[in-house]
Amino acid sequence: MASNIKRTVLNMAKPFILPYTRQKLKSFYKEEKVLTRITKGNVLVLAPHVDDETIGLGGTIIEHVKKGQQVTVAYITDGSGSVSSLSKEELMAKRKQEAKEVQELLGFQDIVFLDLPDGKVESNEQSRELFTNLIYDKKPDYIYCPTFVDCHPDHVSTGRILSDVLKETQSQAAVRLYEINCPIPPNEINTVIDITEAFQTKERAVDIFQSQAIDFDGFIELSKIKTELVPDTRAQAVETFLEIPAAQFPAQFDTVDHKNYHFSQIFKQVNKAATLLWGILKNVDEKKQMYQERHSGQGGSI
Repeated sequence: MASNIKRTVLNMAKPFILPYTRQKLKSFYKEEKVLTRITKGNVLVLAPHVDDETIGLGGTIIEHVKKGQQVTVAYITDGSGSVSSLSKEELMAKRKQEAKEVQELLGFQDIVFLDLPDGKVESNEQSRELFTNLIYDKKPDYIYCPTFVDCHPDHVSTGRILSDVLKETQSQAAVRLYEINCPIPPNEINTVIDITEAFQTKERAVDIFQSQAIDFDGFIELSKIKTELVPDTRAQAVETFLEIPAAQFPAQFDTVDHKNYHFSQIFKQVNKAATLLWGILKNVDEKKQMYQERHSGQGGSI
């Protein structure tokens, strides 16, 4: 009940808050970066939960598919821990149905459900074997994974499993970290994909997620605001990433992970447009420092 009242109040305030939010964040994202061209190669998307793939890189998935690339989306958890009024069994079934609807809309060819326990993802023998098999079977040139600074422990744990697996493989893939709860600081972004043509389809895909009682308008708003990163282009919506070579990813991930930060206590999620400015700027200097720490790993920066 209280959450519904809060949502109603924020939605009423949004028309007054959003213009100021856009103004401030356009200044925050004012950079001189270039758009990244989609190149050939197999794509593996590691999505801890159904909707992460759309929130973080739905438009980019569409662009990869348009180029004729093989795209696999691997859903890491069983979806049972989402915020919902449904029973656990109903929720798990609903989430998988939503994933299949998203697959049809975004057009990716392959879908895999790993069914690890939602909210309890960890790097262990079972999860590492599942990830290893994915990499050997799919032979990805690009691996999309949530960034290692994120409010949800499953998102961070997904990166931890990938880090551990890449230490034991000879993968030459590029790991592209995508944003969900905690956007990457503008100075750390090194990959910007123009999703202008795919943007309306991404919005329709977001509308599929009716099983959760949360808002997604903040993510949509960010895609438009971050075009300030590429001011000399005609891009009307973008998705942004931090790309790290697979050989360097474990050292950089571990350098930050070993600090044992409690991200959910430090940062605010950015799913709501009405609180987007707060979500971006809360403890932003601490976030920048965390990303800077990755460079002290033996992998260095790119």
